[in-house]
Amino acid sequence: MSDSDLALPRPPGVLRRWLDAHPRTVDGLLVFACEVLPALLALVLAAAVPEGEAVPVWTLVATGIGIAAGSAALIARRRRPLTAAIVCGVVAVLPLPLSMGGQLAVFVALYALGVHSTTRRAWTGYGIVAGITLVVSGLATWLALTRPDLPADPHFSVSSPATALPNAIVFLVPTLLGLTVGNRRRYIDALLARAADLARERDQRAQLAVADERARIAREMHDIVSHSLTVMITLSEGAAAQAEAGRPGAPAAMRTVAETGRASLAEMRRLLGVLRSPDEGAAVAPLPGADDLDALVERFRGAGLAVRLTRDGAPIADAALALTVFRIVQEGLTNVLRHAPGARRVAAVVRREDGRVVVEIVNGPGTRPDSGPSGRGTGIIGLRERAALYAGTIEAGATADGGWRLHAELREGQG
Repeated sequence: MSDSDLALPRPPGVLRRWLDAHPRTVDGLLVFACEVLPALLALVLAAAVPEGEAVPVWTLVATGIGIAAGSAALIARRRRPLTAAIVCGVVAVLPLPLSMGGQLAVFVALYALGVHSTTRRAWTGYGIVAGITLVVSGLATWLALTRPDLPADPHFSVSSPATALPNAIVFLVPTLLGLTVGNRRRYIDALLARAADLARERDQRAQLAVADERARIAREMHDIVSHSLTVMITLSEGAAAQAEAGRPGAPAAMRTVAETGRASLAEMRRLLGVLRSPDEGAAVAPLPGADDLDALVERFRGAGLAVRLTRDGAPIADAALALTVFRIVQEGLTNVLRHAPGARRVAAVVRREDGRVVVEIVNGPGTRPDSGPSGRGTGIIGLRERAALYAGTIEAGATADGGWRLHAELREGQG
């Protein structure tokens, strides 16, 4: 899958692109705007009051603790959004000046919770923050009503109960905004992931199609070369023996060799034509089928193999199935010619029955030494792959009299 398959437009706006490219800088700006700047303004206002009381040291320490807690929560809001929202919510309801670090940060944390977490966790975080606000305000109200004798400290105060419920309602705004933006991002991410999966699946299917086509071509090449060379070798040896003995049949045998070579060359040209580009205009010849079995058997008879072909049932209409039947018969007779030369009994049967095509080749033991090239069993493997396309099976093994039997069953309508 190439990168161009999922090429996306640039995010709109220079500011948006800058914000996405500099997350740490954004964190620093938020910490300054939500934590440092309000504290500086409060100190400036306190110093500007004429004849005002000096700010106690503990107030400055408490302010620093609140700012540190809120700053840490803002920095961690992407990785731990729920924890950041709870920390900011707790800091925001603490008595002043501890709450100075969470009054603005809680809005940013709730927004980040909706963006970077799930919908359930976002509403859970909102419920916790709003609940803490209402509980603390209710506790402050209860203390004010039941303990009016508690001394009041101008530097130490809790938000009034009248602002608790409005704050809980206002907290809905950043939560809903965060959920809207987060759901949109998650939806886009899901679409991108789906597009990536489809592109990957497309590439995999293309690779599988190429592999299947290469395997098919390899099987066809094996069948063509193995059959043709075996027939040509056998005919050449027979022609040489006839020529040495002074018999007149050598020229006819060599002409058969030439015809077999020309037919094989034409079939290989057709097969290799599919590998050329369409504008090269490769010559294409028709594929062999079940109707060509008679000509195939005649070629083997000309090579000295006593073959008896028996066909039972209607002709095969499926061209691909007919080609598979042809290749099975071709492979079976080639193996007989190669490994059992001089066999006196060779029977090839093609029978259609009950939606099945049965192909069987049985031969007796050879009467001459095996003079053909040795193989590695790839022909039978290729036949099994062909048969698997039609939910079929291939069985091959020796018979009791020392011969060989190849039995194939194919199901019509499965390819």
